[in-house]
Amino acid sequence: MLAATVVAAALAPVAAGPAALAKEHPGATASDPRSDFTAGVRSIDHGRGIVTLVGTGPVGGSVGITADGVEPVWTEAGSDGSWTAEVRLGPGPHVLHVRSQVTGRTIDVAVELRILLPPEMIATVDGIARTIALEGSGHPGAHLVVREADAVLDEVDVAADGTWSTTLRGLSFGDHHVEVWQYFDGTHNGGVDDVYRVSGAAAVTTATASRETDRTTLAGRAPAGTTLRFADPDGPITDDSGAPVEVPVGDDTTWQVTIPIPDDVRFQVVDVTTFDGGRPVGTAEARVTIPIALAGTAEELPDGSVRLAGTGEVGGIVSLEDAEGTPVTDAEGHQVQTQIGRTWELVLPRNVLPDDVVVARQRVGGVEQGALRLVLPRRPGVPGPGGGHGGSGGSGGALVEPGGRAPEPGRTAASRIRHGDVAGQPDTTRLAYTGADVLAPTVVASALLAAGGGGLVAARLLRGRRSRRG
Repeated sequence: MLAATVVAAALAPVAAGPAALAKEHPGATASDPRSDFTAGVRSIDHGRGIVTLVGTGPVGGSVGITADGVEPVWTEAGSDGSWTAEVRLGPGPHVLHVRSQVTGRTIDVAVELRILLPPEMIATVDGIARTIALEGSGHPGAHLVVREADAVLDEVDVAADGTWSTTLRGLSFGDHHVEVWQYFDGTHNGGVDDVYRVSGAAAVTTATASRETDRTTLAGRAPAGTTLRFADPDGPITDDSGAPVEVPVGDDTTWQVTIPIPDDVRFQVVDVTTFDGGRPVGTAEARVTIPIALAGTAEELPDGSVRLAGTGEVGGIVSLEDAEGTPVTDAEGHQVQTQIGRTWELVLPRNVLPDDVVVARQRVGGVEQGALRLVLPRRPGVPGPGGGHGGSGGSGGALVEPGGRAPEPGRTAASRIRHGDVAGQPDTTRLAYTGADVLAPTVVASALLAAGGGGLVAARLLRGRRSRRG
């Protein structure tokens, strides 16, 4: 509950005839038909304990007001025959005796001063809709005026159960000092105020990253008619032309954007800034966990079976397919798959796997998160891919065939499969080495370099000997 602040202000005088006063305040006595003397209550300021009386009487005639425990108050009728007076009273019921010194007539006016609490107010700010929804409590039947500075934003009456509510719409971005003044018994009786900020910050309701496309998708809501821009720790996120990525927000307040996943990032942080006419009006932060890319190798075991193993997103599922996307199944017809812990591993008979390559596909939470194409050791008697009898070559999954045959040169044993749909272009497939095991190619390369270097030295020595002999 917000703290209430009583706002001291007076309502402008309200003209009321004797009959109206008697109707509004049953304790008031209407004018005596045998005279022109009248008296009634114009307003009661319960907070300050001030009762304002009004009436008519002979021009210039004195009017005296008395009550138990109250000092007499004197006034006189003006040139128009009207008079007014303020009487200070304590809480509770009172009877005011109003006497005309000219006519000698007395009118008794009954009043009751209440201990009124100021109205209470709770606000719900919606920067996207540019609204502030207010609700709270007040004195039943009181009239509330909602204002900001000198502008009246709304007016509402307190219901019989003491509750009230209203919604302020079409607000500008920024701070708003909202005041609610309560009017009851003809004058201002307490109020409440507070300052609320209407922010244009977007709401990010969806933040997902895909290793299938190597892109992050953000979506949510933002104020209609604004423009969103995006930035990461390296600066503004740009499109292919180098211009900042911008998304206009339509009347339905929804938005969506797809941006690249930066290299070597596990946790992607994106600032979404809302601009209204070129002016920033709020920023939201989106944090996305980037799934670990699937990596793996294929290895022939001494018993002829094949071990597929590697790394990926913890909790993900690795399933096997052939190059055409047909699931690799076990003896019972179920697709071969395993869950990723710190690593993943599948050991399978060679005959259940395709002839040349197998595709290991990663799913996290049921969502595709990239695939890996692994070159398999060839089946006995079956030519390797590309003709001949070459075995699996390249790094990680490189195998030496029985009999000492070297791997087929120039072949990649493990490669990522990426399916993209960028800027409306059709799906494409791109292969890239995973880097799962760089030790083996490094050793082989070093050995080849050493052998080449030794050959050069030997050749120089031989040429030197021949020269000396000549």
